[in-house]
Amino acid sequence: MFARILALALALSLALVLVGCAADDPATDEPNGAVDTPGADLRLAPGLYDLEDDVVQAIGTLTWVDLEGGFWAVVDTTGAEDTNVAVIANGDELADVLAPLEGRQVSVVGERFDGMSIRMAGPEIIAETVEEIDDAPSAAE
Repeated sequence: MFARILALALALSLALVLVGCAADDPATDEPNGAVDTPGADLRLAPGLYDLEDDVVQAIGTLTWVDLEGGFWAVVDTTGAEDTNVAVIANGDELADVLAPLEGRQVSVVGERFDGMSIRMAGPEIIAETVEEIDDAPSAAE
């Protein structure tokens, strides 16, 4: 009986050691939802992030959505279905900046829109800056 208990205890100890020593996947182990792609700088995953002083950052693919008169949105295209991250409330004012970036990965920084809207496609932001996210390494890298 003692031999059985000792063998069981040793087997459980070995299993715990093996689980504790298992290698983590570094591509999904980054803090704050960041994605680590070999050869690319560390960057945040698509989503809406709160910054300081009521400022937010939307990261994703810039898309023209042809609903309710049409509007610009930042969309997460990494899942099985596209998900709206944020609607750009002042998209008409920024059409000249946004149109060339359609279909590209962007970072949009601005304030949350707190007013009334007919668009019910997700949180709205008033964009202050729109920048393309370029994953290509620079000449220095």
